[in-house]
Amino acid sequence: MNGRSPLDGASDGAATVHPFPLRRMLPLREAAAYLGVPARRLRVLGLLGAGPRPAVRHGRDLMYRVEDLDRFVGLLYSRARISQGEQARQRQDWRARIAAPGAAAPDGRQGPVDPCMQMLTLDALVSAGGPLALKTLFVSGLGLIFLSHTPLLWRL
Repeated sequence: MNGRSPLDGASDGAATVHPFPLRRMLPLREAAAYLGVPARRLRVLGLLGAGPRPAVRHGRDLMYRVEDLDRFVGLLYSRARISQGEQARQRQDWRARIAAPGAAAPDGRQGPVDPCMQMLTLDALVSAGGPLALKTLFVSGLGLIFLSHTPLLWRL
């Protein structure tokens, strides 16, 4: 060794840079634009537990880590059996589209939408919301059966 310990970071010739944590976090609308889905869909995915978990609640707004969003995208692509190369190509094309000037929608309410992410998140919504809908129908059916056999309703 040349007198330097491996712990001082001088042996590899590169410095370690840590980004400021809040720079790597996005509010709900920006996180939805980053994913390519409407903000409402991202919020519903979070409510059903099928989407990325928000890292911080900043007032009324939810903040998402970019790493968590990337992990969620990777999970969706792997569930759809899309290769890593195709995933990288599609995400690179998407980032180029949202970085381009005039990427906002004509009505100004919602940013551009990625059709591939629309389909993948719709699948996640159906997968998470389907059992919940069936449970709701079952409970409401039981309630209807119970109320139909109630003598109070017979008098009406």
